[in-house]
Amino acid sequence: MIKADLHTHTIFSKDSLSHVEDVLAAAMKRGMGAIAITDHDGIEGAIEAQNIARKRRLPLQVIVGEEVRTDDGDLLAYFVKERIAPGKLSDVLAEVKKQKAVCSAAHPYDTVRHGIDLQGLAPGVLGKIGAVEVLNARVMEASQNARAMGFALKNRKALLAGSDAHHPSEVGAAYVEFYGVSALGAHSLLHAQRKIGGKRSPPSVRFYSRYAVLRKKLAKLFQP
Repeated sequence: MIKADLHTHTIFSKDSLSHVEDVLAAAMKRGMGAIAITDHDGIEGAIEAQNIARKRRLPLQVIVGEEVRTDDGDLLAYFVKERIAPGKLSDVLAEVKKQKAVCSAAHPYDTVRHGIDLQGLAPGVLGKIGAVEVLNARVMEASQNARAMGFALKNRKALLAGSDAHHPSEVGAAYVEFYGVSALGAHSLLHAQRKIGGKRSPPSVRFYSRYAVLRKKLAKLFQP
């Protein structure tokens, strides 16, 4: 069994101050066997995390991921080889396929953040999204995750979950337990047997991301 948090952010995201080493340490402390680093519109943090894990021989698989902003909402991409630029959903999906990566709709029913309106997508477009994030620990209401779960089950999409951590203390709040695999790949992420675990984080965790945005803005203003 592999326990994986599939949605985390590091200091390479505009709204996080989490150092890569601290995210990795938190993942191991909370029993994760795999973690996806999914910074906003970039993979620098994921590459750094993967290099650190390999160099130190950590008992943790690091998946290079990215939370890509599209004109239809946020898309999580996994096993990315090169940064995927934000833009039209159709273009982003084409790049995901080109890189032989897989993707998931991030917090699709979150009314505060930019989730994809899955029900409004054409069948041909929806067919290119292999999974749905059915448990995002940062959603404001449990009903939002419940709706995502209902849609995924009805449309036979793979079920994924993640903490959406912007601070190390959030890592592992939501996760997936994968069975029958020793390591995760693009195929097993979508097709291996699984169980969703974890729970929503308290609303107070949003302070971390808001503080990070403010601090980075101030740092730019006072740069010499």
